[in-house]
Amino acid sequence: MKKIISLILLFSLLSCSNNYTNFHENKDNFDVNKTEIKENLSNFSLSNLREFESIEISATPDKKLLKEIVKKIDEAKARIFVEVYIFTEKDLQKALVRAKKRWIDVKVIMEKNVYKAWNLNKKTSDNFAKNNIETVWASDTNFALTHTKMMIIDDARIISTGNYSYSTFSKNREFFIFVKDEKLLWNLLNIFNADFTYKKEIIYDENLILSPYYTREKFDILLKSAKKSIKMYIQNFGDTDILEILKSKQKEWIDIEIIMPDLKALPANKEEIVELDKAGIKYKLLKSPYIHAKGILVDDKYLYLWSVNMSYYSIEKNREIWLLIKEQKIISKFNEVFSLDFKK
Repeated sequence: MKKIISLILLFSLLSCSNNYTNFHENKDNFDVNKTEIKENLSNFSLSNLREFESIEISATPDKKLLKEIVKKIDEAKARIFVEVYIFTEKDLQKALVRAKKRWIDVKVIMEKNVYKAWNLNKKTSDNFAKNNIETVWASDTNFALTHTKMMIIDDARIISTGNYSYSTFSKNREFFIFVKDEKLLWNLLNIFNADFTYKKEIIYDENLILSPYYTREKFDILLKSAKKSIKMYIQNFGDTDILEILKSKQKEWIDIEIIMPDLKALPANKEEIVELDKAGIKYKLLKSPYIHAKGILVDDKYLYLWSVNMSYYSIEKNREIWLLIKEQKIISKFNEVFSLDFKK
């Protein structure tokens, strides 16, 4: 009996020692990451953004787009990785279940504590567990919320402003970016794997913005670079620093246009709208489609599309993934949609 107790104590000590070592190794690696990020940001320039190997854009509301994504899932050959804030769309769930039955490697990260709807993803999680799909709740220690909207299907990436919900495809103004690019693929895979295993790690890519690690810096660089125009889709507007940059750009006679949801749909923006009025910044509030999209286009040259809201927590505390784009064919399509919405 004494030998057994001794072995148990030894095993416990070794486990604690390994956990202690792993914790400090991860912390050391993270500190190194932060130093490298500072160096990368000091050399960052919008002119150095690369063009992707292949990229397409789609806007919702559009139920056909949902069918296209389902088709891509049904044609998957090796892997489907999903990291998303809300996942309630049933056709996408069914497609993932079918993929798992074909022995595709399916992994899902979802937010457990959705704002004001803490159990919203529970049915989806239970469904995936029943069908042996590897599913984890997003880390609540590394991030305040995981607000990402990302899907990796084999070597293709889908980054969107919208959740995987029925309203995304039927009611909301959202943008979906379909990208094939080897460098982006490996960086997003590294981000996904880190988040799936709760590892605190910073992955840097010139064409990415990763909250909460290097969002504010690139945000400022983009907005302050404007020489002619700024066009923005904003759902939730609550960041004073961004508001001050827009005010200063208005004084430089930069043409600023902003599209937001109607105040009845999102009354939280009321104070910011008063400030926009005072500054003489042009904006439109739309009842339909509901503006859930988040995007910035500067000088018709550089486009940000992302999951993040214009709020302190989204920028500084949440897990968010943004994409920086300079391909003119994507910018032209974005402009078409924006112009139609702004005319409304």
